[in-house]
Amino acid sequence: MSGYVLMAIWSGYLFVEKFIPYKMVAGTNGQWIVYYIVKLLLFVVIGVFTAPFTCLWAVFRVIKAFR
Repeated sequence: MSGYVLMAIWSGYLFVEKFIPYKMVAGTNGQWIVYYIVKLLLFVVIGVFTAPFTCLWAVFRVIKAFR
């Protein structure tokens, strides 16, 4: 289960950074902490749904590379 959560975080990161590439430019320390906590939660929530597709795509690329 922990492996799937780690894959979900990575998959969510890839999805969010590709389709929502906004970055926080300025803020107080508290705002930065809240920003990164919310972004990490967004990575996990979106990643839970996109992780299977990311895994299948990685397997497909490995098979294609060895052919």
